Amino acid sequence: MELLKGLAGLSVFAALSAGSHAWGDEFHYNSILIGDRASGMGGAYTAVSDDATGMFYNPAGIVYISDRNFSASVNTFSSVIKTYDNVIGGQPFTRKSSALLANYFGIVKPFGNLKFGFSYAIPDSVNEDLSQKVTGVTSSTNGGAYDFTLNLNNRDNTYNYGPSLAMAVNNDLTVGMTLYVHQRETLIIQNQFRANVDGTNQWNNSYFRLSELGLRPILGVNWSPIEKLSLGLTVSKPMIFDSSASSQVTCANSTTSGCDSNVNNVLFKVPTVSSYESKRQYPTRIAIGAAYFASKDLLLSTDVTYHTSVVDPIFGEKVSTVNVAAGSEYYLSRKWAMRAGIFSNVANTPQIVQGVTEIEEHINLYGGSLSFTRFTGDSSVTLGGSLSYGRGQSQIGGTSSTDVQDATTFGWTLFLSSSY
Repeated sequence: MELLKGLAGLSVFAALSAGSHAWGDEFHYNSILIGDRASGMGGAYTAVSDDATGMFYNPAGIVYISDRNFSASVNTFSSVIKTYDNVIGGQPFTRKSSALLANYFGIVKPFGNLKFGFSYAIPDSVNEDLSQKVTGVTSSTNGGAYDFTLNLNNRDNTYNYGPSLAMAVNNDLTVGMTLYVHQRETLIIQNQFRANVDGTNQWNNSYFRLSELGLRPILGVNWSPIEKLSLGLTVSKPMIFDSSASSQVTCANSTTSGCDSNVNNVLFKVPTVSSYESKRQYPTRIAIGAAYFASKDLLLSTDVTYHTSVVDPIFGEKVSTVNVAAGSEYYLSRKWAMRAGIFSNVANTPQIVQGVTEIEEHINLYGGSLSFTRFTGDSSVTLGGSLSYGRGQSQIGGTSSTDVQDATTFGWTLFLSSSY
């Protein structure tokens, strides 16, 4: 445990590099695409992974890195707009997020027949400040109308950093392992104030903090059964060893009748915990990929990713998910390459049922990506981006806690990377 806490100091580098963080959420597993080539190919990289990004996608692939020293860094600007229909007083409710994120760095070096590397990745990150006021909301009590004010501060950052080791079993089969230190820090503070026309009011404050430390091993295999075809398989699961969590809900009402429970957490459900030592449960992730090297200029790849279902004592039930991605890489010339991909990012929450309370939003996302790379000597620079869109349902509030609203998410990302 002391060793893990010592290694946690390395996250200072990641935090300094991260700057202000990009959008991520608890309801999806593929919130941020990692790496330059992989991002351009929609994340379909399990059977390729032959650069430093392979330590995240499939460490078995780094065997095929021929250079003595290889590194890559990726900087991403991300923007997301999420809109909920008919929330407070029949009005739509919009959340916006945009930020700059340095989400990956890796370096690989050979040691005899082995390839050794070190990398850090930020697979999910939230930095959200929200302030909104809705006036003149119709009500059957308290004078017939009220004004509603919301302030939300949401920080949720996950860091993975650690070594990787890979080796070739024979000419067609390679194996590898990455042992990431998993570190996560979460802080959610929410204030809501309801001012009624009759002069009464109610204030609600919700506070949640989570700090956890653990390991996330990634086991990978890469196999080439025939010429030009590569198959990849990885299995990973974060395991939490040290965790502390606390929550608090405070309510104040100007009358003697007490607080109205329907007002508390009317828009966002803040997690509650019964123990300061509650430990999150993470799903097992299994990824299977195939890549076809059609020619020296064209590569086609596809991935299928499965996350198991879990019952998390802090964030509730998470259902199993299956996501797919497909990508291509084409060399326009010796100095230029183009990559394109499509991907899914389905929700890990249960389907919403009318009349049931406190169910998280369920929005399946689908997107595409495109990037261009310029090669100069031993280095390259990549510029690319992606778009994602989804429409589903939520149950964040409204006239009553059982209301269901339509919800839409639109996001776009630009990324710039360099590698050697």
